[in-house]
Amino acid sequence: MFSLLVGLIDGTVPSSRMFEHTHVDLRDRFTNDLSGLHSVPALCMPEVGDDRYPQVAQIGSTLAVKQVNREHRFKFVPDPRFTSIPLSVVQGIASELGINDWELVRTHWAVKEENLFEALYASLQQAPEVTGAKDAGAVSFPTSEARDRSLVAVMMPFDPAFDIVYETISAAAVDAGMVTVRVDDIWEQDHIMGDVASILWRAQVVVADLTGRNTNVFYEAGLAHALPRPTILLTQSADDVPFDLKSIRYLQYGLGSEDRRQLRDRLGKRLQTLQQR
Repeated sequence: MFSLLVGLIDGTVPSSRMFEHTHVDLRDRFTNDLSGLHSVPALCMPEVGDDRYPQVAQIGSTLAVKQVNREHRFKFVPDPRFTSIPLSVVQGIASELGINDWELVRTHWAVKEENLFEALYASLQQAPEVTGAKDAGAVSFPTSEARDRSLVAVMMPFDPAFDIVYETISAAAVDAGMVTVRVDDIWEQDHIMGDVASILWRAQVVVADLTGRNTNVFYEAGLAHALPRPTILLTQSADDVPFDLKSIRYLQYGLGSEDRRQLRDRLGKRLQTLQQR
């Protein structure tokens, strides 16, 4: 799921164009809870052909979304980890993103069910003619490296509050005869996405904690699915599992000692199964 912001460079959108081209279920959901948009990754771009602005899109987040009279106001915050995306790339994968071509020339805000990051990754893999992608900072996987059948890549927010969860995941991995690595445990590349790509490529299994709807974790989970790598989803709340991942089984856990013991047991058994694939 992602927000598509077209022509909204000044941080405002007419309320009549808020949630245009959005499925009715999503429109109803976010109309009643604008704060929920904060945790949905956003693709912000000018209208195609508007020569007042560079013809590139940016990935980021939307904050402080609120309705003021006949318009909605917000703040778009670009994610510095991601390079700008030429609009020609967006146009090339519009159908995969659930976007009609003429949406790209109309100012509006839509919420799409599709997975933004999987579509972008697939486009980079299938379109070598996009020159400069590697130099621009796009994800590049170390395909010459061997996979490690004992390695579990753990994707979770960079927050000390998750340390106890990571300890539980690591214990489950040990039970399965495996070891874990967390992105912020290493610093092998100049660009952090190089570390992410290296871990995902080498890992036998990926564990992604969706708690808090962290945009970076969603992106990393999208890359893991696109590779593909067997991916185990965790969350403290079912509400944090986005619409387009609801069909995938996930493990819900709590932070109490008994809750974590159960997580360790369930996760350990799942890791043992996936290690044998």
